[in-house]
Amino acid sequence: MLEPRDIRAYIDKHRTRRQSNKVLHGHPSPGFWNDRDVQVTEIMRQRAESSATAPKRLNLYVGTPYCLPTEPDRCGFCLFPSEVYKDRRQLDVYLTYLRKEGELFRRHLEGVELASIYFGGGTSNLYNADQYAELMSVVGEVFEIPPQIEVTLEGIPQTFTHDKLAAMKACGINRISMGVQQVDDELIKASGRRQKSSQVFRTIASCQELGLPISVDLIFGWPNQTVDHMLRDLAAVVATGISHITHYELNVAGRTDFSRRRRDALPSIEQNLEMYRLGKEFLESKGYHQVTPYDFERPSDTHDSSYLYEELFRRPLRAERGQLLGFDAWGWGYAGISFFFGAPTSPGWAYINQIHIDDYYRDLDKEHYPVMRGFRYSEADLRLHLLFQELQGLSIDRTEHAAIFGRDVVQDFQPIWDVLEERGWARVDNVAVSITGDGVFHLPLVQNLLARERTEDMRRQRKMAETGLGPLAGVASGIVPETGRPPASAPAARVL
Repeated sequence: MLEPRDIRAYIDKHRTRRQSNKVLHGHPSPGFWNDRDVQVTEIMRQRAESSATAPKRLNLYVGTPYCLPTEPDRCGFCLFPSEVYKDRRQLDVYLTYLRKEGELFRRHLEGVELASIYFGGGTSNLYNADQYAELMSVVGEVFEIPPQIEVTLEGIPQTFTHDKLAAMKACGINRISMGVQQVDDELIKASGRRQKSSQVFRTIASCQELGLPISVDLIFGWPNQTVDHMLRDLAAVVATGISHITHYELNVAGRTDFSRRRRDALPSIEQNLEMYRLGKEFLESKGYHQVTPYDFERPSDTHDSSYLYEELFRRPLRAERGQLLGFDAWGWGYAGISFFFGAPTSPGWAYINQIHIDDYYRDLDKEHYPVMRGFRYSEADLRLHLLFQELQGLSIDRTEHAAIFGRDVVQDFQPIWDVLEERGWARVDNVAVSITGDGVFHLPLVQNLLARERTEDMRRQRKMAETGLGPLAGVASGIVPETGRPPASAPAARVL
């Protein structure tokens, strides 16, 4: 167990470093998802068995591969795989392959109850208006779609139109998530996007006219952005009356343009922390309640929440009236990420589909599951993953955690909680562990600290495997144990 002095030193070392992927921060990093022999049929059999003791509903994510070209590439900061959009034909072809994948999984998912549906990307509002009914019919061929289910589609301002939004609503899509990034027409140029603020507000107005709930994503920490810029953006979006705003720090990591070439042009971590504090203060003064480190909501006239898909992700296992319940996630399509968690006594898997469209198509043409690589949870890893997710909601229910895992989350990490309380970053009582103060901004640091010992152990195992000294050598190198050969057309593992 870490000593308090080591914990303090770790925090001091890392609190001025940029934390990547603040919005999607899980355990372990996809850099550890190195198992190339992902047996989907066995995973689905185990899922059916675990559902007998812990009933599972499914969060469905349907990915779209394509994004408009930008300069710099991928808006300068995005770590997610994507392909360059050229024309409608790409989407027509892609829909046929979604159907093929659906056919492979139909027998495994028959009778599974959907909890939510999310159409993500890439850019899922690149489809033409007439293609949304087909997109929904692809889903309907595999699942029975409950009448009141939340169905979200995300997209960017310049490719929404009123006609598209009306077509989306007509086929059952009932929530829009718009990645705005910036309202300021000059600052948005740093991402290479060709959007205008007028497109942002036109889309919001169309959604409101059609009765479609809409959430807006805004990013702070851009080159040349000031606090005044940020507050003007927030004020303009708040004035539209929308009930959900996601406000998060620019991601600077990996081989992105901002990470490799423009770090010197970015605000410092201390400046970003000040933006976070003032943004939170402003949104709360306008009646918004902080739900996660970056999500702010206020009740509307028609609904209390418009963020069910993400909310269910934060609590994939829960205990209710003595019954263990769960929410798995199936990532359908190119680069889709699936989480079939299993149960604490028999943990399951996470895996990612092929991240090159040609590999995705090639697998499906051979009637193979289009899986690139995956990770099998140990009990400790599953516990850490759920801890990470619950911390996104800024509080851990001690009683529920003990009911799921038979362990006290405070005792497991007592020295860490003590140091975090000392800094004003956490509060521990008999009911819950809560993240407070600047600990909310630094939550990825807190999560990495909680997983530090396990992560270091995994790094050691990976190094041994890569040098051929450990039992996982074949797995880490991409060798399929049964054949001793690399899988056909398997791309090199990369951190997403």
